[in-house]
Amino acid sequence: MLFDSHCHLNHSPLIENLTQVLQLAAEKNISHFLVPATNPDDWITSLNLAQSQPYIYAAIGIHPWYLDSFSDTAIDNLEKLLLQHSQALIGEIGLDYVHAENTSDKNQQINCFEAQLQLAKTTQRPTIIHHVHATADCLRSIKRCGFTNGGIAHAFSGSIEEAQAWIKQGFLIGAGSLLLRPQSKKIRQIATLLPLQHLVIETDAPYMSPNPQHSNSPEHLLQIAKIIANLRNMHWQDIAAITTQNMFKLLNI
Repeated sequence: MLFDSHCHLNHSPLIENLTQVLQLAAEKNISHFLVPATNPDDWITSLNLAQSQPYIYAAIGIHPWYLDSFSDTAIDNLEKLLLQHSQALIGEIGLDYVHAENTSDKNQQINCFEAQLQLAKTTQRPTIIHHVHATADCLRSIKRCGFTNGGIAHAFSGSIEEAQAWIKQGFLIGAGSLLLRPQSKKIRQIATLLPLQHLVIETDAPYMSPNPQHSNSPEHLLQIAKIIANLRNMHWQDIAAITTQNMFKLLNI
């Protein structure tokens, strides 16, 4: 049994073809999904998916690409939804300095991120963190907010040392579709050397597709598990069992 720890089933084209997507995934032994939302417009979609399907779990938050939706009212609404949905995580949140042209843009992202970290702290929820060219500032914000509920460093592509810094703060490392690209050497090193109790696997479907002509699909999770298994000289079912158990522990299932 495989658990896709980051899959946007709430986004097009997956949401329009959900029955077929879930069937194809099931044929590849993929049965569990964590579905992060990125802005207030898709919070309810993610929460409804989690309520309608027994093995789908939701995370809701404001992604750094959607700063326009950040406001005190949005944070209040986020808190209300979290209190109504006790199993929901907070995410996808974080920092993305590729999408920051200057210091002011970075500070706006940090304000949005830290407001959600404070909410995650008060509601005692793990977080799903997007961190692009901003790992050091993400970790600084986590420490500054005194956030200790952990979560997942999503779509990890950094060094062993950076992975260890996330783990020290209580985070799991999300290894995903970058593994489908042979030139991505850092994540292959992580997948080979990192103790498996700190690893989860993900696709980020429909994004990060190995084929730019097509959307990514959660069915690629099996291939990701097999790549990790090959790197570690293990069976993919063992990778599946360990990473799924890591997700169950994070979700307190």
